[in-house]
Amino acid sequence: MDRLWEFLHLFFAFGFVGTLVVAEWNGRAARATTDWSHRALLFRIVFLATRGAGLGSLVLLGLLGHALAAARGWRMGADPWLAWVTGLWLLALADLLLLVLPSASRLASVSAGAVGGAATDGWDRTLGRWRAGNALLSALYLTLLTLMVLRWHS
Repeated sequence: MDRLWEFLHLFFAFGFVGTLVVAEWNGRAARATTDWSHRALLFRIVFLATRGAGLGSLVLLGLLGHALAAARGWRMGADPWLAWVTGLWLLALADLLLLVLPSASRLASVSAGAVGGAATDGWDRTLGRWRAGNALLSALYLTLLTLMVLRWHS
């Protein structure tokens, strides 16, 4: 089972980082255009990818990582490294759920409304929050990756 948990853990790690890339590049494209219909489409893609593949991959990444740790006999009481990884994973989940997803949803709805002539109040502020949340999520992923590769345990 150890190899299966490792395979699935890596599979969802690649899935999560793929979602980060989709969000970043679609976000860049949306910022580069002034056409609200393009922005609406691009941020809808960002929101759906982040909500589905991003959230699902991040949740499964952590759960399967813990299954892998258990299969290898690593315990939080004996391996502080695992507690650090768990804390950072929970922080990434909180960032995704409390900052990135709500901001992506708001950007998608504001830009869709702008296509119909609605006001774009809050666009810049929300875009800034989304960018900050996405940057934090990327930094957390890189930190988690570093800890996974250079792990220390008893």
